[in-house]
Amino acid sequence: MKLLARTTVIFLIYASVVAAAGTFVYYNFIRKIYYQYVDRTLSRRKLRVDNDLRLYLHSPADLAFWHRLDHNVEFVPLAAPGPPAAFSVRMMYNKLVNKTVPYRQLAAPVVFQGRPYRLELRTTMLDSQELLARIGQAGALLFGALLVGLLVLQHLLARRLWAPFYQTLGALQRYKLDQPEPVHLAPTRIPEFKELNAALNRLLNRNQRIYRRQREFTENAAHELQTPLAILRTKLDMLVQAPGLTEEQASHIEPLLDVTQRLTHLSRSLLLLAHLDQQLFFPTETVDLAAVIRTQLGQLREQLAGGSLTLATDLVDSLPVAANRSLLDILISNLLSNAIRHNVPGGTVRVALTPQLLIVENTGRPRALPADQLFVRFRPGPERPPGSVGLGLAIARQICETSGFLLSYHYEEPGRHQMRVRM
Repeated sequence: MKLLARTTVIFLIYASVVAAAGTFVYYNFIRKIYYQYVDRTLSRRKLRVDNDLRLYLHSPADLAFWHRLDHNVEFVPLAAPGPPAAFSVRMMYNKLVNKTVPYRQLAAPVVFQGRPYRLELRTTMLDSQELLARIGQAGALLFGALLVGLLVLQHLLARRLWAPFYQTLGALQRYKLDQPEPVHLAPTRIPEFKELNAALNRLLNRNQRIYRRQREFTENAAHELQTPLAILRTKLDMLVQAPGLTEEQASHIEPLLDVTQRLTHLSRSLLLLAHLDQQLFFPTETVDLAAVIRTQLGQLREQLAGGSLTLATDLVDSLPVAANRSLLDILISNLLSNAIRHNVPGGTVRVALTPQLLIVENTGRPRALPADQLFVRFRPGPERPPGSVGLGLAIARQICETSGFLLSYHYEEPGRHQMRVRM
């Protein structure tokens, strides 16, 4: 849930609770005021009844006659003086509406001709209940309209106030570290967003400078190393072919040749990674992936034989893909070389190709490799064989990302390691 939506939901919950509680409090407050008004009216009526008892009534028959004229006035004879005056709500049958309705009643002791009575004065609450309900509904509508208005206003204001943030977020999502021009963030008058944009500009510009320097260093180092490495290899080849070379001298030259070959491979790999990181344009064409795999397997037969490895293939006859031919050759070569290099003596290399998936499988140690470190450049670890520069799978992953493929590692029992390329 987005921050704006989360804030709106929290505000909505709070406002709903306040509106519900406010409506309840408002209803009870109006109800209390109304009851006070009714009780005050009944108290005044009692004063008039007390006055009429002294001036106009002369016998108990007059009390009964008064009750027949007004059913809301009743005199109940008592054997002893009754309790003090009290207000209550009493449910009684109303002939006008033909149903039982609530009445507000005042019961007070009176004395008529020396005899104690309980005077009961009542007024119907039928209309008052409807009135209170209407008042409550009006209050609820008022609170509801206020709540909706606040939510709409808060939403519109929030979207307007947060517009610079979303513009900055959009600029960051479109930002690429290797783009030549600096990122431009939208101006804003909000101090917090001004500080955020300033901090982001400093950070992004600094990262761009560091990235350019590292890229230039990698390119220059890879380029500059190729010439002296080529000269070194040429001189070593001449020494190997020189007459009178002793066996001891040859034993010293052979490791130098291996190191020179490794450095040459490393410089080429670094240069290729630099180009892939820069996302340079690699022209694509329609390439038969099955034919590329067969060609690479033919070039690696000596390595397979040297490790006493068994090759099993299950390839479709032809699979045209849109990719750069050179990058595709490097990808297949790295995956096959990795399967041979990390195999066990007498093991198996299996290559399967379907229209959707390429699987390169090799036998190896009986436990899964750390999948989060397989594609790390120059990854350390005991599984890295001697002579390896540690860039083969990193280059394969980068080529797949450039070509729109998905490279992943999977382990299956017993001791079978798979590299899968999903087209």
